[in-house]
Amino acid sequence: MPRRTMTEQQQLHIPVSRESKKWDIDGDGVLDDAELALKNMAAGNDDLDLTLTQIHSLMKEHLQTQKSLWKFKKIAASFFVIIIVLALSNLATSFAAAYLSKDTVASGGDLKNMEGDTLGMQATSEVFDFQELDFEHGKTMVEECMADRIVHMRRVFESGRISHYALCPLPTGHKAAYDFSNPDLPTANIETLSGPVIIAPNSDGSFYTVSGTGVTSDVGFPCDETDDCDPNLVCDAKTKYCAAA
Repeated sequence: MPRRTMTEQQQLHIPVSRESKKWDIDGDGVLDDAELALKNMAAGNDDLDLTLTQIHSLMKEHLQTQKSLWKFKKIAASFFVIIIVLALSNLATSFAAAYLSKDTVASGGDLKNMEGDTLGMQATSEVFDFQELDFEHGKTMVEECMADRIVHMRRVFESGRISHYALCPLPTGHKAAYDFSNPDLPTANIETLSGPVIIAPNSDGSFYTVSGTGVTSDVGFPCDETDDCDPNLVCDAKTKYCAAA
């Protein structure tokens, strides 16, 4: 094996003197950048006395830095895995939504699959007039409220004033009682924000009536006669508004 010249040894940072060899901390016969930096730092400062304790402290700091970097890499890898999982979840949800949209159809206000099974109900809106509350309209109102759909009523008074009543769906905490003992003539007793509303057929089942304080007028609201007003109020004949008796 040919011997290296002094110039080659200097280029490879091979320690030659005894003083240089003491900086070969890892004992590999070559001064790496860190070892060479320590040697040069000591050489440039005559007052600097690097002991093994100081070198050990530097190495501890170096190892601590490596541990911190390793923790950071693990955290970054965890975030990367979470992002991948979320992306795959969103992709799966999109495919599922696309599949269901092709496999469902709206029919009669209900959401059905291609086999005809009901998957859910749509909140369709129905507006009924007091003046047109025949048998079919009354029965439909009860069925729509039973299905928790949007049901409104509208009344046009003789004065031309109009009142609106929100019957269904029920407000939070309110209840309704339904009677389907006669499926052709169902009834409903509904709790609304304005009071109870009863939707029921007349004695011979030819038409439906809507009654209760939930559809009567408070003070200052329109009326045609006293029966249109809340209890203890009368319909003023001149103004056609409910007033105190």
